[in-house]
Amino acid sequence: MRIIVIRSAVIDAPIERVWAVLRDFNSHHRWHPAVESSQIENDLDGDVVGGVRRFYLVDGAELREQLLYHSDNDFTITYSILDSSLPLLDYVATIRLKPVTDGNQTFWHWRSQFRAPSDRASELENLVGHQIYEAGFNGLRTFLAEKAAPTRMPPGNAEMDVVAASAGEQLPSKAIVVAVTGGPEVMSLKDMMVSAPAPQQVRIRQTVIAVNTLDLRYRRGLSMDFDLPGIPGVEGVGEIIDVGKQVNGLFPGDRVAYMNRTPGSYTDIRCIDADACILLPDGISDIDASMLLKGVTAALLLYRVLRAASGASILIQSVSGDVGHLLSQWSKSMGLTVIGTVSNAEKAKFSRDHGCDHPIVVAEGKRLEGEVMRITNGRGVDYWVQRNGTHGLDEAVACMSRCGHCVVIGDHDEQPTSLNVNLLKQRSLTISAPVCFDYFEDRLYRQRIAHQLFAKIQNRTIIPAIQTFPLSQATEAHRRIEARQNMGAVVLTPVK
Repeated sequence: MRIIVIRSAVIDAPIERVWAVLRDFNSHHRWHPAVESSQIENDLDGDVVGGVRRFYLVDGAELREQLLYHSDNDFTITYSILDSSLPLLDYVATIRLKPVTDGNQTFWHWRSQFRAPSDRASELENLVGHQIYEAGFNGLRTFLAEKAAPTRMPPGNAEMDVVAASAGEQLPSKAIVVAVTGGPEVMSLKDMMVSAPAPQQVRIRQTVIAVNTLDLRYRRGLSMDFDLPGIPGVEGVGEIIDVGKQVNGLFPGDRVAYMNRTPGSYTDIRCIDADACILLPDGISDIDASMLLKGVTAALLLYRVLRAASGASILIQSVSGDVGHLLSQWSKSMGLTVIGTVSNAEKAKFSRDHGCDHPIVVAEGKRLEGEVMRITNGRGVDYWVQRNGTHGLDEAVACMSRCGHCVVIGDHDEQPTSLNVNLLKQRSLTISAPVCFDYFEDRLYRQRIAHQLFAKIQNRTIIPAIQTFPLSQATEAHRRIEARQNMGAVVLTPVK
């Protein structure tokens, strides 16, 4: 049965403002209440005819739609559904905008036609008309109203930021600079100027800067990806000051978190690729959002690498650490039995409070095998998360169950190791060494995992433990991590 659905609405905003949002075929997860996340396949821009957006609805349904026509001259886009769980056959829709006479409002016309089974025609016509189109009108109204509200600026030089950014000027900032490799003392706080964002970039005034073990590697000169003098840090949270050309769907005032291979986050203000940014939901604080890289690493290990199953057991080295305490809680929420290693009784108590069923205080030279076998009734653990590089892999092999999987994260010892494959084959053991950034090249996957993390933080399934230091005390933060004095994560707060 052939169906035509037509809806129209007046949006209380100039046509240029409305079109700036709608022209991006990949913006609907920003404003439509039914859309959870979206990505254009093959990394195309949101205005490329032929581009396909793959997106997920809040109910978990997956759809793929293709952009058929796009015109900035007549403010029109046409698209079709390629894949859907609903029988919306030969679905083609057109969005067309026209200015209302006074010029401050926009008329939005949304039309579609499709075929549907006759026994579901009324249901699907109502769904498209009300739950998609009318809900979309209201969603965009809300989105634009929020954008029109006074921008929430962080304390400090916010007013100066607004004036300077409007002119595309450089902005003053303070940054931690590593001039030579070495210990924490080689880091120093410097004044610098941050240029306006390049195309496909945004400029951010940061509120929280995450500290990761990768930052320590940069400072020590253990990474080829860090040039001297340089600014360490690959992760931060903040508010967008301004956006460069060819950036769609991000606006000044947006709160975002990011993680990126390119270092440079130990600073008040920085420019970052727009593609690296993830918009923050209102229920997530900036400091909790700074757990992005560590949290998605935990999810990556459980879902993609280990493919962990409820009822299995997992041993997490350094379970009281930055990644460890998040991984422990996420594992527990999936029904795993969590065993972890710690260095003292205080960390053991902390770990119990953060999802670890069996924290084991490891003494120097003491082997874990006996304790692990006691806890698992002689079976061994199904999954082993090795945090100390390759040192001690023989112990992991001894403690794993048949068909167990050991995953090595971090590069603490920097030492090559020989591996007896025949020893692994005796019990069908596997070992992997994932680098999370390689897995998160898929932007949609990165966004989906990030939103899973945010949801678990919001419902208190995961409670991050975070110690803060001023950016000016980055040296002390690094010292505490290297001395293994931290429990949970460490972050820096920019100079105010």
